[in-house]
Amino acid sequence: MFNRIASLLLILFLSACGGGGGGGTSLYGTTTTTTTTTTSPTISVSLSNSTVTSASPATVSATVLSAAGAVIANQVVTFATTSSLGTFSSTTALTNSSGVASVVLYPTSSTTVGADTVTVSTTVGTTAISASTGFQLTATNVSISSFKSDIGTGTLSAYGQTTLTVVTSGAASGSSVGVTLSSACVTAGKATLSATSASTTTGTVTFAYQDAGCGATYTSDTLQATVTGSTTSTSLSMSIAAPTASSVTFVSASPSTIYLRGTGLTETSTVTFKVVDISGNALPNQPLSLVATTYTGGLTLDGVSTAITKTSDANGKVTVIVNSGTVPTPVRVKATLVSSAITTTSSNLTITVGLPSQVNFSLSQTTLNIEGMTIDGTSNTYKIIASDRMGNPVPAGTTINFIASGSQIAGSSQIALDSNGNAVATSTLLSSEYRPSDGRITVLAYALGEESFNDANGNNIYDSGEDFQDLGDVFLSSAYLPTFDSTIDQRIAYTLGSAAQTCVNASTTKLQLTVATPSVTTFGGLNRCDGVWGQAYVRRAVQTVLSTSSARPLWPSAPSVTVTSGVCTTKTLKYDNAGDTAAFYDINGAAVYALGTAASGTFSIVVADANDVRLNPMAAGTVISVSATTGLTATVQSGTPVASTLEVTSTTIAYTFATGTTSGTITVSFKSPSGLTTPASINVIQSAGTVCP
Repeated sequence: MFNRIASLLLILFLSACGGGGGGGTSLYGTTTTTTTTTTSPTISVSLSNSTVTSASPATVSATVLSAAGAVIANQVVTFATTSSLGTFSSTTALTNSSGVASVVLYPTSSTTVGADTVTVSTTVGTTAISASTGFQLTATNVSISSFKSDIGTGTLSAYGQTTLTVVTSGAASGSSVGVTLSSACVTAGKATLSATSASTTTGTVTFAYQDAGCGATYTSDTLQATVTGSTTSTSLSMSIAAPTASSVTFVSASPSTIYLRGTGLTETSTVTFKVVDISGNALPNQPLSLVATTYTGGLTLDGVSTAITKTSDANGKVTVIVNSGTVPTPVRVKATLVSSAITTTSSNLTITVGLPSQVNFSLSQTTLNIEGMTIDGTSNTYKIIASDRMGNPVPAGTTINFIASGSQIAGSSQIALDSNGNAVATSTLLSSEYRPSDGRITVLAYALGEESFNDANGNNIYDSGEDFQDLGDVFLSSAYLPTFDSTIDQRIAYTLGSAAQTCVNASTTKLQLTVATPSVTTFGGLNRCDGVWGQAYVRRAVQTVLSTSSARPLWPSAPSVTVTSGVCTTKTLKYDNAGDTAAFYDINGAAVYALGTAASGTFSIVVADANDVRLNPMAAGTVISVSATTGLTATVQSGTPVASTLEVTSTTIAYTFATGTTSGTITVSFKSPSGLTTPASINVIQSAGTVCP
């Protein structure tokens, strides 16, 4: 133990005297003092410069090594001075991957003189180690003798560049003095500096300053130069010219379509302009005069119907709110720079009615007769084209409701604008139960809209006394009739009010709703009208035939052929929505029909489906073909494929008897879209016969 203590004392003695393995120092000699041991970790300290001034602080670096001589990273090192003549940027620091921890050493005061000792210490594991070295403090009184721009007291042109010069004094010759520069315009992002700090050993430092449009916001820039590591500073106010407005650009009108006041739809649009200089940079604080090209119908800008003046914001933008009036119209907003009369105009903003109008509400279907009476899942598409009273598309998102008296239909669809900007909504029906016995279903589409009217004075608003459609509650007519049947029809009430007046028909032909227009399904029956123009459910209906897959061809009621043997039978079927009936002749496969004495000719048959209640066509797309026995030829001349239709169709068959042949069989086949084929064999003879029956 005694020997170990003696050894440590000897090491400390040699270190203090400049001997031993630590590389000892004198107060102003080398800058490193190290405590070493062959069995313990070590720490060493160095200064970037041994003379410390306010203008030239020193970097203190401490290196920590393990007992084996390896660097120790992430080790906390404490820094202190013996006489408190120096101060640090931080009294502790963490060693880096090289085992070095660094802080900056300053004089406590710029007037401090003398010498002091810096000590670094840390504890590695349980071993406390330290090292120290001395440093000299020299009093400095660095000041800024001048701070100026090369434009002097003039004004820097917009986007111009100037050189800023800072001259310092009071530093010892050869001493490095740091200068930091700050700028209000640079801070605001409206100017740039070549650097924000620099150092000099000659006492003079320069900076390049570039304006970036600061003059558009500020009349001058306040710059401040500060001696690094001190509070010594001075300021400079430099005038900057404002950029000249070069143009006004239209940015946007959002949305680009708005709707009449009182419709409940979007009635305002934000129109934006931007003021820019010759470089395309935004210019704030620029007054613009704004005026609409029309104020018809009470249209306003920011609530007034006169020109207004607004000032561009920090981004050079000016916005104005266009409020719609009661008249649909295109409108533009003109923006003029007050300072220079530079003018631009917005793109067209459209003000339209928005609500679908009854006379402009159109419904169609892809196929009128689908193979759906005996097959589930046959689809059919229904399309609505909806326009307002001016014939313009209604807004995207307008909801269209669909209901049907049979099968299944998607209950609602929203209007979408197609590639041409037209307003369209579609819904799909799938054949399914319920299926009416006559195979006829009604599909009704309706939407919240307005009653159409005759705008006699052209002000685009309804005025008392003008002719209009008095629309009552809409209803779904199962029989596709214009009158309401409470036993089978579905009423859709617009309101639950008590309005129950007789609906008054318009006098204008365009607006009249009569029994001749059952697709409107509104006039008569319900008599739930209020006699006042306004909003209502606009509506249209179409009828769709659910055709059977099998065919039942018929001879017309006055057949073009006669029967020579067999039985003539009739089939009585409804042929219209009102329930009127007619008798048709069944084609009896056992009968023999006389086609006449000529060797060739034609005859026609009715291409009906197998519905026992209604005379219905076969499904659209049904293909008709024909064959004949030897000595007899036959061809289909018309009626194939079956068209999209609500009414029954017919086909014409041409025939020719070969020489020596006077009788045979013609087979007419009907192939439905699903592939089911129904043949009908007709026994024929080249002869006259008795008219059937």
